[in-house]
Amino acid sequence: MSYYEMKNRAGVIGHNGLGPMIGQLAAANAGIRVHMMGHSFGARLVSYALSGLPPAATGANSPVRTLLLIQGAFSHYSFANPVPNFLVTGPGALSAFAGNVNGPLLATFTAADRACGWWYPAVSMLAHQDAESVDDLAAQWGAMGHDGYQQSPSGTVVTLAAQGTEYNFQPGSFYLLDANAVICADLSPFSGAHSDIQHAQVVWPIVNASR
Repeated sequence: MSYYEMKNRAGVIGHNGLGPMIGQLAAANAGIRVHMMGHSFGARLVSYALSGLPPAATGANSPVRTLLLIQGAFSHYSFANPVPNFLVTGPGALSAFAGNVNGPLLATFTAADRACGWWYPAVSMLAHQDAESVDDLAAQWGAMGHDGYQQSPSGTVVTLAAQGTEYNFQPGSFYLLDANAVICADLSPFSGAHSDIQHAQVVWPIVNASR
């Protein structure tokens, strides 16, 4: 039960708390540049903050310049419109807010993350939360941390590289950061490599994007 409460709370705090706060900061300082990143349910929190920004905070008017989701524990269809899954109809819950990032949208993924690859699909299926707004459990109920943004047209897959690499990210584009060679240590029999994120390669993409 704590899983469902934490997941819901991440979205509520993002929409009602972090998003409006960023809007207030931008109103007080028009030149502010915000780069958001979050891990696991924290990725859900920063993503839902996009829906809490002021209505005018889109495109070049948005203070949010980068979104980095590190092994995000929420639906990989969240930004899709329509959801590319024949069992689900309609848009993802955040599809209308991708334009609230005036820069690239990044998400790491790895097959070694059992929390996102095994447990997230299972508990999402039990709660019928695949349409958070196929015959493969991970496809219908999968998480960002398992395979990144899933939508049509698909995002660009980029291998997570060493610190100092120039990624040449483009504003408004989705990037799936293949972290299989970096986020791979089996730290837990339950969650696998879900929290194996303390690497320079993991934070470097947002540093590079901020430039």
